[in-house]
Amino acid sequence: MFERVDRVKERRRERLERIRTQSRDGYTPYVDDWKDPIEETPNPFSYSPPENDMMDQPPSHEKWGVQILASVLLIGAAYVLFQTTLIPASWKSSAREVMTRDFNFSGVADWYEARFGPIPTMLPSMPTNPPAVPATSTTKGVAAVWKLPSSWEIVKSFDPESANVILHTGMNDQITIGEAGWVAFVGEKPDYGTTVIVRLTKGREIWLGNLDSIGVTKDEVLAPGKVIGTARVMDQTSRQLYLGAKVKEQFVNPLEVIPFE
Repeated sequence: MFERVDRVKERRRERLERIRTQSRDGYTPYVDDWKDPIEETPNPFSYSPPENDMMDQPPSHEKWGVQILASVLLIGAAYVLFQTTLIPASWKSSAREVMTRDFNFSGVADWYEARFGPIPTMLPSMPTNPPAVPATSTTKGVAAVWKLPSSWEIVKSFDPESANVILHTGMNDQITIGEAGWVAFVGEKPDYGTTVIVRLTKGREIWLGNLDSIGVTKDEVLAPGKVIGTARVMDQTSRQLYLGAKVKEQFVNPLEVIPFE
């Protein structure tokens, strides 16, 4: 082995000597003269998976076969479950209703805007369909989508200190929501008493205080027309509702957000 290495070094030295002594105008040395008779070094960037890994991976046609078999078994199991009499009919009808009903995209969009704010621009805007005719609002950037009943009367105008107005609602009137929203709070608030806070789209909140009965719960998603509750009885002829409104975390006159009919 040592003799072979010595011969290789000798041939390399002779080739380098020929290159140095070759005339400038002569031909370039033959390409084989630049090569050394040594074994090729492996490419450090090449990767070949271990033989054990390649042996553990099943062929592609076997993967397809397993997936098709699993799908057939699932479909067959679902068919047997729906045909057997061991499962109650109410469970079967509930499963059919869940699998066939349409997804409420509009409701999800309203809930998202009420809870987290405007939908990001990367998501498609989902059309809403409010039941009331939009009314012009004096609050900048906010348009009212429902109106207060014309039979209600203003007892106390908007006061920045208490941040609400007081309304006579009548003995038999219920308080309903005029657009989709999300119940952010149910409980006691200063200057409002028993209060329900409903978060709407576009950074708006409606505060409904001085309530006698409440028909919603915290974190409940409200559809337009949902009954919030009734106001507290203040005399024998009417009830009084404390109404407040926030736009982008600032209290504003609620009658500028929800006008009368």
